[in-house]
Amino acid sequence: MKDWLRETHSPGFELLRHFLLRLFDSDLVTAPGQAATALIGAVAVFLPWFPVVAGPLREKYAHFNRLPFPGPYREIVRADELWLITLMASAVGLLATVRWQSLFPGLRDYHALGSLPLRTRQIFLAKLLALLLVATGAIVVLNALPSLVFPAVSAGRWALRPLGARVAAHFLSSAAVCYFAFFALTALQGLLLIVLHPRRFALVTGYVQGFLAAAMVLLMVLSFSIQPQIANAALRPAAARWLPPVWFLGLYQVLAGDTDPAMHALACTAQAALAVAVVLVLFAYLAGYRRHRELLVEGGASPARDRRWGVAILVWLVPQPRRQAVTAFMLKTLADSSRHRVILMGYGGFALALAFSGMAGITGTVERGRAAAAGFVYVHVTLLVCLLAGLRQVFSLPMELHANWIFRLTESEGRLEWLHAVDHFVLLTGALAIIVIPFPVEAALLGWRALAEVIQCTALGLLGYEWLFASWEKLPFTCSHLPAKTPPWMLALRLFALLGFLPMVTGILLISLYNAVAFCVVLALLLAAWTRVRAARREGWGDLRLKYEEAPDPAIHGLNLLR
Repeated sequence: MKDWLRETHSPGFELLRHFLLRLFDSDLVTAPGQAATALIGAVAVFLPWFPVVAGPLREKYAHFNRLPFPGPYREIVRADELWLITLMASAVGLLATVRWQSLFPGLRDYHALGSLPLRTRQIFLAKLLALLLVATGAIVVLNALPSLVFPAVSAGRWALRPLGARVAAHFLSSAAVCYFAFFALTALQGLLLIVLHPRRFALVTGYVQGFLAAAMVLLMVLSFSIQPQIANAALRPAAARWLPPVWFLGLYQVLAGDTDPAMHALACTAQAALAVAVVLVLFAYLAGYRRHRELLVEGGASPARDRRWGVAILVWLVPQPRRQAVTAFMLKTLADSSRHRVILMGYGGFALALAFSGMAGITGTVERGRAAAAGFVYVHVTLLVCLLAGLRQVFSLPMELHANWIFRLTESEGRLEWLHAVDHFVLLTGALAIIVIPFPVEAALLGWRALAEVIQCTALGLLGYEWLFASWEKLPFTCSHLPAKTPPWMLALRLFALLGFLPMVTGILLISLYNAVAFCVVLALLLAAWTRVRAARREGWGDLRLKYEEAPDPAIHGLNLLR
């Protein structure tokens, strides 16, 4: 088999091999194959997630199976099935959104393949087949364990069909909704390609990609909050016609033996929606391939815009020329790069999901008079943590890696000014997004306590920034990225620690808002910690040399005497 794969075969096979091997490669990473390593690690962390929750699910279904009537059991099954269907669809949707630029051939593909005796249609069909193979692999991996474990833990005397039939029903319905999400997003990009003017395509699709990433992350997190009450509300005809996961829940119910006419209607809607998504993808690929080549090869640059007001504001806020240049570089990168914007908006979606789920729990755990203050504190802390983590992650991805030579040449002249510009940029955007914009609403609801809460949030933000950027040794968007440098299991542990950190910090800050002594103590501790961390960070700036190529951590650390 290896010898056969080494040989050259038909153009279609070689194109398919090319797209499969290059699907996850990127100019952002230090070396080819690193993205695949990170993906494999993420899958290895993701696979055990469902067996972890299987124990509580088994106990829950054992209780409902002991009830003398089947109604509660079947309601809870529908709710859990809707949770899994929504989770899987949003996971595949997030994968398609992150790889948005890879859904169609890119400029590099045309440069590499344009001189060969190949038709554009052959390139597109090979790209579509490669996407289908990758999507199928991802769908099988995501759905394998839930399809086997969930029917087993939910088995009981009130189940409508045997275990094997329910395993097949779960896998088919879950795989169908995943294919629907994948085809729908691919068709959306293809239709935008056909409809939009080339000069508007990149701008519009960049923002669409960002909003989709935020929405998919939001759905993934909020899917864990689906209860029978939410499922019953979603199954009402007025809501069900607009909710694709509910359509495929109907498909599952029909395959599992439910004879309810409403479920049969939802199953028919699911099948029709999947067929329409497939047809739209084929139409978009066949009708848009010529336009896509012209868009990439001939260029679709947007017209010049009047930036006089923006430049005037920037000069007023940042009078130092070198800091102006770095600040303008960061602003333009975030405004023009959909790749960076989608990651930042994904963090925003995760923050909103945590905020919504946390707000629902706060109302039942604090006094009625403190609910509004608790909500503002929790939202501020959540947005603060996610914004800082998102900015640090986005800053680590280069915009145009091969163009960082200009920064290397002038680093010795402006290194300290650059680092100060990064500090001011993060702190200013964070203050604007978290404190300034929501303050009028907060002041109207909390009165004078709004100012105390803002002071606490500001002190926490300053400390969080200095701590998170303590080891920062780069200029944003100029250094290559090594995605597999931090093991995925370590990222998962940090996420769990974050989920435990947010309620604890919220509780401490909320108590100090209603106690003057506690407020002074907490604020003093935050400011003292910030002063110490900031001084230690600034002390290392004198001998610091910026990093432009990220590499794995060495097995033996040197003394860094030449830095």
